[in-house]
Amino acid sequence: RRMAEWRTSHITTSLGLIGTTGGSTWPAARVLASFLSRLGTNGVSQPGEESILTLNASRILELGSGTGWLGLAICTNTSPSYLLLTEQSQGGALEHLKQNIEQNRISHGIDAQGVVMDCCTLDFGDHDEDHPVMKANWDFVIGSDLVYLPELARSLPETWASLLRGPSKPLILYCHTLRRYDDLDQALFENAKKLSLHVFELPDADAFHAFASGKQKWDQLERAAAHGSDGVPCDLFGEQRVVVYGISL
Repeated sequence: RRMAEWRTSHITTSLGLIGTTGGSTWPAARVLASFLSRLGTNGVSQPGEESILTLNASRILELGSGTGWLGLAICTNTSPSYLLLTEQSQGGALEHLKQNIEQNRISHGIDAQGVVMDCCTLDFGDHDEDHPVMKANWDFVIGSDLVYLPELARSLPETWASLLRGPSKPLILYCHTLRRYDDLDQALFENAKKLSLHVFELPDADAFHAFASGKQKWDQLERAAAHGSDGVPCDLFGEQRVVVYGISL
């Protein structure tokens, strides 16, 4: 059964004039919201198996939340127990994010839904095991279009690796616009490989199930992701497209 798309037209975010890309809601955020909505709020499962995913009652961390649009879409269409949105410490992005959250918290009654929603600073790669975000338990870590500078192609995989080696072993979903910056695509995947991370394209719910079930159906995922023998996705040339990836160790 096809799940209904999430209702998002009620979400209001200002596109502030700040010194970072966090002042805009990028298309990849909307693609990831659509992907999550197709998985459903009650979970994804195969016949005869227990549901393996539910955004309801889960703890979700969003990296590089920007305007906060994706996090707001999640908490107004599902019921996570805790949703933490993060932004970098420089450029005014965090203050802009806080303003957007408060604006929607008041106008859409987020608190009344029982969702605990917060935000804090997190600079990719600039943290250690004692960082509060690294020490916390997360069910899901999400992000979209976070690589637009060479240093981010290095530091974002470092953050993924730190989270995956932490106490909770979360499911990481990252939505990325391929060929937005060609050189950065290659650098991102190569740096992920250096950290022993696997990056799998998740074109649909079946691929997600294989990724998230813990049964490690890597043969299916390898075909879906079209990885080369060096572990770097082959599909780095051609038309620009938005892809949802699953990240694992």
